[in-house]
Amino acid sequence: MEIVRNEFLLLEEENGFVFITVIKKGYPLLMINKLLSNLPRVNLNKFLLLKEAVDSATGEKVEVGVLKPEVECNLSKDLMTAKIRLYCTQEELDSNYDTYVSKILDLLHYHNVREGIKVEVLQGELEAGKEILIAEGVEPVNGEDAVVTYFKRSDRKPKIMEDGKANYYEMNFIDEVKKGDWLGERIPPKDGKPGKTVTGDFIHPKPGTNKKLFYDHKTIGEFEEDGKTVLRALIEGVVEFQAGKIVVGDHLVIDGDVGIETGNLDFIGSITVKGTVMDGFEVTATKDISILSELGISGINRLESKRGDIFIKGGIFGKGQSVVLAAKNIFLKHANECTLEAGENIHIGFYSLGSILKAKSIIADGSKGKLIGGIIEARSKVTAGIIGNRLERKTVIHVAGFNREKLKAELDEMLMEYKQKVMEVEKLKRKLEVFDSFMGKLNTSQHKQFEETRDIFDALMHRIFTLEEKRKSIMEMLETKGEGEVCIGQIAFPDTQLEIKHLKKKLNSGVKGTFYSENNIMHFE
Repeated sequence: MEIVRNEFLLLEEENGFVFITVIKKGYPLLMINKLLSNLPRVNLNKFLLLKEAVDSATGEKVEVGVLKPEVECNLSKDLMTAKIRLYCTQEELDSNYDTYVSKILDLLHYHNVREGIKVEVLQGELEAGKEILIAEGVEPVNGEDAVVTYFKRSDRKPKIMEDGKANYYEMNFIDEVKKGDWLGERIPPKDGKPGKTVTGDFIHPKPGTNKKLFYDHKTIGEFEEDGKTVLRALIEGVVEFQAGKIVVGDHLVIDGDVGIETGNLDFIGSITVKGTVMDGFEVTATKDISILSELGISGINRLESKRGDIFIKGGIFGKGQSVVLAAKNIFLKHANECTLEAGENIHIGFYSLGSILKAKSIIADGSKGKLIGGIIEARSKVTAGIIGNRLERKTVIHVAGFNREKLKAELDEMLMEYKQKVMEVEKLKRKLEVFDSFMGKLNTSQHKQFEETRDIFDALMHRIFTLEEKRKSIMEMLETKGEGEVCIGQIAFPDTQLEIKHLKKKLNSGVKGTFYSENNIMHFE
């Protein structure tokens, strides 16, 4: 088929290939591009042969390109899209629009494209020479993962409540549950919706991932209710989270006072005393202790939580003999002539008078909280509204301080271990989920392997829990200003003695602000 003929050359097509025969020299090569501007189907892709033929003009017939189809269709590798391109001029398209639409439909049929054809494009949005999206498949909608929700424990953040007559130091300390109470649930994963390619083939969606419920099987049961798995308490107790599992812990509730009728208490679990603790008595628990009497306690010998927190709603009158020890935190309204020691923090709502306080941080309310007399020893920070009193009672504040760089290095090392343990736990989770899916079909050997895997998982979760608790503690210390801080919200009276990392300061006048140690210098701001 002849495409172009003039006195210099002949351009023709045979079997889809384009040939040139140059019979006369002098035809500029650039003129060929101009010549082809109205011939969009002609693709001269062998430029060197073309140049040689034009320059030599031997009259030899030379293959220099191909003739493109009027309509080209390309499908993506995933068969989710089909695109076309029209090799014609816009004038040709406009003059023969219906013909080109017909050719497009024929080509789509040839390529088995029958889904997602964009009719609106065919009806008036075609453009010559432009790649056009003509059909689009339907992406699958992946299934939703299972949703797991657990009982949310109350935040241990004490609040000072005032009603005009009395002051109360309130907090939700222990979350009690009864047998059958809701403790969590799992909404099962959803399957999702299949998609379709432009050729009509179904694409299966990725199913949602199931999630394992982590709970203590001795104290919590799993029940199927309304299409979801629900966790309910099998016993009365307190809600705890141990090594990543929700647990109903043992809970001893004393409706009245601890005294002659009860004797001293020593309990494995948590203790709630709704009354008070009488003079000379002791209460010991492995976990949390909560004393709810608004009158507080007076003259006790000892109150100790070996692994948890202690909350004394009404405060304590120690008479110089009472000792309160907590592995974690102590929360109380006031402390009067007693000794308090906490592995983490001591939170005081109103005042400490003539007491010995030892903790990582000692925090009295920033506006009302008072630290008067006694010895206050912290590793990180002491905060109070008022320190000392107008009678200039001697008050000693000692902050041991810390090495910030060493603490950061310790945190980095711990985080590396934490990430490693989390990766190991994720692998074991998947393994345990496989075991769970075949639990009724496991042989003796496989069941033993399951138990070993579960034991390793429990040990890892316990380590992760420990690391997380330590991380929170270190992060809290790093929030301290400098490497040891004393923050005075209202006033520190004269004869208050401050010592931060062996740097001493005796106040000779009333002061408000923050003292902190940095670079072996005590700063004030």
